[in-house]
Amino acid sequence: MDILQKEAIIAAFEREKINVEITENKKGQIVVSRMCELRKEQVFADEIPWDDAVEQALKEKVSLTVKPDLRKMIIQEQLHGKAIKPIITLAGPLPKRNSFTFDLVFVFRLEQSDQQVLEDTLQLLDKIEDYLEAIRPA
Repeated sequence: MDILQKEAIIAAFEREKINVEITENKKGQIVVSRMCELRKEQVFADEIPWDDAVEQALKEKVSLTVKPDLRKMIIQEQLHGKAIKPIITLAGPLPKRNSFTFDLVFVFRLEQSDQQVLEDTLQLLDKIEDYLEAIRPA
């Protein structure tokens, strides 16, 4: 197993043109954060002004539908490959963008990460992107 270097992880995300933030934590692990958005028009069919009720509805959709769906998808992917299970954190509303954001945080333990783990993780991110793009008002 060829252990990945930080540069290889960064290069792979750049190649795939996936917009992420890559940092290194105190334990020497590579932390990859991907901000995701659920837009207002994905939850509401009608154009309504942004208010607390809209914000709450978006937050509920992320908490009650999107996060559980993503967790199921991630578990399915892990049964097939070696994708890293991301931590899903709720970030909050972005009224100017008419959206609610959350982060997917992947922690690469370099000693346990090889090219296959990286490829599987990139594929998982693709599937997550496709899922998020497909969300429409009920």
